Amino acid sequence: MKGFIRNLPQIVPDSWCQQCRICCRFPDTEQVQTPVWAPLEARWAKEAGGDGSWFQGEKGSPSLSPRLKSCKEGGFRCPAFDPTANRCSIHSVKPLDCRLYPFVLAQNSAGTEVLLTMDTKCPFIQAHQTDSKLASYAMGLVEYLDNPIGHAYLKQNPKIIGSFWPEYVSVGGLPGATRLLQGEGPPEPPHPALSLLTRDQEVKLCEALSRQEHRASHYTLAGLLGWSDLIRIWWAPLRDAVALFAQQAGGLFMPVPPLQGSLTSEAIREAWNILTQVNSGSGVSRIEGIEPADRPLFEQLGFSVRATEKEYLYRMEDLAHLRGDRYRSQRWAVNRCQRAVSYLFRPFEEKDLIPCLQLYTLWAIRRQRDSQEDPMEKRLVRDGLFFHRRLMMDWQRFGLVGRVLEVNGEVRAYTFGAPVSQRIFCVFLEIADRSVPGLAQTLFWEFSRELEGRYVWLNAMGDC
Repeated sequence: MKGFIRNLPQIVPDSWCQQCRICCRFPDTEQVQTPVWAPLEARWAKEAGGDGSWFQGEKGSPSLSPRLKSCKEGGFRCPAFDPTANRCSIHSVKPLDCRLYPFVLAQNSAGTEVLLTMDTKCPFIQAHQTDSKLASYAMGLVEYLDNPIGHAYLKQNPKIIGSFWPEYVSVGGLPGATRLLQGEGPPEPPHPALSLLTRDQEVKLCEALSRQEHRASHYTLAGLLGWSDLIRIWWAPLRDAVALFAQQAGGLFMPVPPLQGSLTSEAIREAWNILTQVNSGSGVSRIEGIEPADRPLFEQLGFSVRATEKEYLYRMEDLAHLRGDRYRSQRWAVNRCQRAVSYLFRPFEEKDLIPCLQLYTLWAIRRQRDSQEDPMEKRLVRDGLFFHRRLMMDWQRFGLVGRVLEVNGEVRAYTFGAPVSQRIFCVFLEIADRSVPGLAQTLFWEFSRELEGRYVWLNAMGDC
């Protein structure tokens, strides 16, 4: 355990921290991101000259928090921090939480997964956010932490897994730590009629999805299960229908109506009864993804129906050839990219997973930096990592087609999609290095050329 804590690889140089005036200081004592000690780390701190009064217990946990001290210039500081030297007074035995920073362990917003995140407030992160070495280090850190010794540490210091703050960017999940957080037993269903959707039921789900021809991205395994790291999915058999229910912290909702050959009022009423019983009549009860043809049935049953975000359908032939004035800017972008770089468009392989996740991380940092005043967009970018990672990890399970663009032997763009019907193909993921002009348009164009002749329409999903 001692070696695990003290041998944690570091990426931020000590000289950089000596010049920083952010760490170890806090604006107040409430709702701040203070470090958390395991009891053995507190003992080492006392042996190194620290004071037992520095620490206070966490309710119902062995973890210890620091008692913050007032600063002359205002605000508060960690009791172990020496403001005169601008250095930790117990630097050689500082806790794992401090050694990890600017990486932080946190729960996702649904409280269902343990994540390694990156704090974008750190000046080092801001200065090196596009450095590929930083992304590689982060991926290595996930492996370093998610092992039996790391899990033993978490049992001694569970509060090191904190809340997800808006300025955090998720790097990756820790599945072993997540199992530790949740316990080994299956979660209790919110209603007796519901069962947790397992992979054994996915065959039945595919059969139910194929009973009707659909257009929207909701009606695919990727669209329904891609968010399963953030949302728990339950199912219930309703006579000749299959009903799916998604559970978040706020309650239960249905991502699509009951799946059956021809939607009936009986199936809708039965599913709605489950929602109202679980949610106690709260406004979170809703059924999403309704096909336009089924709207009159819902209105007859007394439902209030409103439009949600549109999904865009393009004719595949038009995208493959970029003919006419409508596609002039895209055609110009593709030509610019082809003049600037030599690229390779090829199928996704398992070895591409980490480079693609690194590419998303770098893209997400830029997007979060550019959208500092838009909390909704920041949340979408943050949550999007779960969706991208789940689809790339389970691309074969979800029936996805994945492609990457290589420039000088490096993956600089990727895209994934799946058929919604025999005529419609949906693109779920598309990330490109924005430093290469026209790369995103080139990726989209190459994918469309490959799909032409096999599908009539391409669903590019919505504006989000």
